[in-house]
Amino acid sequence: MLPKHSNPTKKRFDRKTENSFWAYAPYNFIPLPDKLVTVTELPDQDSYTNNTGYIKCTMKTESPLYVRCPMTPSFFNKYGDKKFYELSDDIKNERAQFFYYDHVDLPIIPGSTLRGMIRSLVEIVGYGKIQWVTDKKLVYRAVGDSSSLGVSYRNKLLGNNQQNNKNQKYFFEYPSSNVRGGYLKKDGSHWSIQPAREIYGETFVHIEYSVAQAVKCDKHYPNQDYTSKDIIEVYIRPPKERTVPQRSSRDLALNLAVVQNKSDIRQISEGKQDGFEKAIIVRSGHMGGRTEKHMHCAIYEPDTKAKPILIPNHIWSLYSDDRDIPRGISSRPLCKDGDPLFYLVDDKEELVFLGPTMMFRLPYDESVIHFVPEKLRDKDKIDISEAIFGYESKNSHKTSCAGRVFFTDAKLESLFEDIWLTENQKTITPKILASPKPTTFQHYLVQDESHDPDQKVNLAHYATPSPDGTVIRGHKMYWHKGEVKLENIKELDRNIEKSPTQYTKIKPIKSGVTFSFRIYFENLKDFELGALLWVLTLPGEKGKEYRHSLGMGKPFGMGAIKIEPKLYECKRDERYQKLFEGDSWYEAVHKVPKESITKLINTFEKHILDQIGEEKDQLNEVDRIKILLYMMEWKGPSTDLTRYLQIHPINEYKERPVLPDPFNISPP
Repeated sequence: MLPKHSNPTKKRFDRKTENSFWAYAPYNFIPLPDKLVTVTELPDQDSYTNNTGYIKCTMKTESPLYVRCPMTPSFFNKYGDKKFYELSDDIKNERAQFFYYDHVDLPIIPGSTLRGMIRSLVEIVGYGKIQWVTDKKLVYRAVGDSSSLGVSYRNKLLGNNQQNNKNQKYFFEYPSSNVRGGYLKKDGSHWSIQPAREIYGETFVHIEYSVAQAVKCDKHYPNQDYTSKDIIEVYIRPPKERTVPQRSSRDLALNLAVVQNKSDIRQISEGKQDGFEKAIIVRSGHMGGRTEKHMHCAIYEPDTKAKPILIPNHIWSLYSDDRDIPRGISSRPLCKDGDPLFYLVDDKEELVFLGPTMMFRLPYDESVIHFVPEKLRDKDKIDISEAIFGYESKNSHKTSCAGRVFFTDAKLESLFEDIWLTENQKTITPKILASPKPTTFQHYLVQDESHDPDQKVNLAHYATPSPDGTVIRGHKMYWHKGEVKLENIKELDRNIEKSPTQYTKIKPIKSGVTFSFRIYFENLKDFELGALLWVLTLPGEKGKEYRHSLGMGKPFGMGAIKIEPKLYECKRDERYQKLFEGDSWYEAVHKVPKESITKLINTFEKHILDQIGEEKDQLNEVDRIKILLYMMEWKGPSTDLTRYLQIHPINEYKERPVLPDPFNISPP
């Protein structure tokens, strides 16, 4: 049995300590299956002894829907390498269009999008493999984290706590000798680091905010975007040794190289004097918390005699992917030749990672896929979703197989409706559509009984041994939020003005718009066709309604759709008994009655229940499937229970509150 998630028991918010113990989120997870359901035999590709036909689907939007239009080759050649904020308003509006082929006013839902949605659900209800998990390492930052993860992070950048005085909790060399300053360098198609000069054993030093004001260098505010003004050339008098500043507290002391006098710093325009060296101040600022940051870092100029350090492709890819994740708070990107940076090497002088600030983000030792048990990702096995949708195998023991289902695009039922969410078909700037943050391990990893969810020092994280220690929570899904209005999606102008580079534009369709599409299938066994019909009809509790989710903006409640399927079966033995039917080809297609559809669904349910050893009458009685249906229930729970945690005015992330399971999202 896999580790089972335990819910927090403490109340969500303690007003005395301003600590959060109960997490909210617009998403939650369908747990991993304890057992896979696999398929041992696939039908021959040239025989039609099973079910062939199509499912005609009517799809109605229940909340605003948006699927972005892809770039044409010519558009990509001109603008593909530009950030969204770098585009002109006209180009932004063109980039924001809903998916279309021939005419911008005739939006469609691409069949590939529909196929992906349905396949994901088949993987869940069919107890399929967990294979769409990244094999890349996550990148994290835990400067002031008091959990075991914070200890691990600080050990890498600061070394072990060296304080022997029992009256003081922490004493660190700030930073360790393995953390250095340098400059990004472009070498053809590769990136490298040009180390900074080493002066008195340091490649960079700290400068007090009050001292930096002598060269008109103020702190950087969190709501500001980083610009060239955050990189300031100066002359400084290098400190000859590390010292412990007077501001150190009884709990924490840092031994560091620091410029503490205004007489030890000069503007470039004043010219160099004896005893001074050129350096670049990397302007930094307070990012939250009670104790405000009070020092910048200044990196000495490049050491032209030092050999550049090659940045391996996997490290650069990992950094650049993490760099481009929107986080709502701007950071200085490393992307140009000459950008000042900080980097960490191991004891063998091999590059570990790099970043724009001294306490930069680091990769975990293991990738996310490491936290999926091997039995749930066996490449030699074939699950129901692979049997239906096909698969490409790179395993010599398993041949590739074509799929037996084909999705058409979903097209508008009426061409004359007012379908757009905004008047005059205007694009809108939505609230920040942040990317998933699996580094929030208290949400994305199972916290079982051995990892007390009420004690952050005990929480499982990505350095926890697996799979015995912990596993990923499962399939991520977003809650429905019922009726969603324009004001629930659109960002306020004043917020856009504060951080214009963090936003995009979209052109959504409103609620109540109807599309239609078809799913053609060939040679599906009864339980396979039953699986498709199950995920389309969502047979849950009587009296309850369910909706699918599609497109962008799911955290805001966008993309809720209602699907009504009708099954048509092609009788292969009749197909070739005559050629024509009126003016058309005779296709021998018959509408399948509701009773037969129910029988197919029951066949699928029995197949799954038998394989997983559940003595239930229906699949919706199994706890894992109950969770799936609850998360798809319309109109969803109270939106107060499915919001993101907040940083302002109180940091609700501070105590790393654990996300409870879907049935327990309301605090006790």
